[in-house]
Amino acid sequence: GICVDGVLSQDLTQVHKMWDVRESCGPVVKSTGYLYKYDISIPIDDFEDIALEMRDRLAQSHPSAIVVNWGHIVDGNLHLNITTPSVFEEDISLTKRIEPYIFESVIHRGGSISAEHGLGQCKNNYLTIAKDPTALNIMKSIRTMFDPKGIMNPGKYTVFLVHHGYSSIVVRQFL
Repeated sequence: GICVDGVLSQDLTQVHKMWDVRESCGPVVKSTGYLYKYDISIPIDDFEDIALEMRDRLAQSHPSAIVVNWGHIVDGNLHLNITTPSVFEEDISLTKRIEPYIFESVIHRGGSISAEHGLGQCKNNYLTIAKDPTALNIMKSIRTMFDPKGIMNPGKYTVFLVHHGYSSIVVRQFL
């Protein structure tokens, strides 16, 4: 697409001011209500579409939910955030309305359910829709090579190494 509006900093002071605005996004949105955060990677042309799609999906069941997004235009990383104004506890029905839908939508677009912030603890149940068995086995092999006893970051991840005697493993750390 073509950029129809934008700002180019003219000096270091403006660069810092722009970063201050960017860095305030998360805290400001979180201050309004419970924050459902999704760090995804999709084609840049889909940034607006996925946000509009999520707004439409939530309009009937959760009309007060607000979809807010920002990201890194250069690398296709989108921070898709959904907040519930004045409600500061997770609404499980809203989470179920968002997931796995958001992850399936990302995969359908050829994106990744995990961008700059890694898989975290919340996406482990969705890894099998994002990666084929060969990729999962490679991830498992890399993890085992670096942490054969499964002692690094225990309790964080994953379901596919439990049968090897490891209680939990974080694959993302070494990829």
